[in-house]
Amino acid sequence: MVESKTAYAVVAEKIRRNILDGTFAPGSRLPSDADLRETYAVGQSTIREALRTLSSEHLVKSVRGVNGGTFVTIPTVGHLGSQLEVGVTLLASSDSISIDDLMEIRHITEVPAAGYAASRRTDDDLNKLRNSDPSLRSEESSFSSHSTFHQQIVEAAHNPLLEVVTIPLFNALQNIVGEANAAANIGTSVSHDHSALFDAIVRRDSMAAMSLMRQHLDSVSEYYRSRGL
Repeated sequence: MVESKTAYAVVAEKIRRNILDGTFAPGSRLPSDADLRETYAVGQSTIREALRTLSSEHLVKSVRGVNGGTFVTIPTVGHLGSQLEVGVTLLASSDSISIDDLMEIRHITEVPAAGYAASRRTDDDLNKLRNSDPSLRSEESSFSSHSTFHQQIVEAAHNPLLEVVTIPLFNALQNIVGEANAAANIGTSVSHDHSALFDAIVRRDSMAAMSLMRQHLDSVSEYYRSRGL
């Protein structure tokens, strides 16, 4: 018999392990509550708390009806990314990580992403990039449009894991720095950088795209340091 004090946590960990090792595959139905009670030799309240814990982690979801039950969730890029964004933002807010730490990770992920975007982009990707930043169309741009441009580059790399890691970090940085601090960085230099990046991606010049992204992020890092962030 599992100790009552930690019973639900122990049961949740066992089910979590079975989900991660593929015993319970994404989209599959978990055994019934009665079967879970028998398997783990615990009461209904313990099973309920264990499933509630897993639900809060978005590992399982409850479905009502004749064909209902508790199912293992099917992960999406957006959902995984949102979890990472929250975690990173909280870490930064508690001073566990710095702006420099976040910018370092942006260098690690966005520089190769720019190279992949140049080699893998489609015509649709180019349209999305062009529409994401008004400065590419000789119109006034904003910090929001600049951030969207970076996200579109990552998406044009066509690697879901890059999206999971990179876009949440960018959003977390935006949450921490804030629009007010970021707004002063909007100007001809950023618009020029984005225009050059876009041209390199159009030409499918991966090396140029990576070099330009590296220079651009170096400039952004220096800007944040100059403002004491």
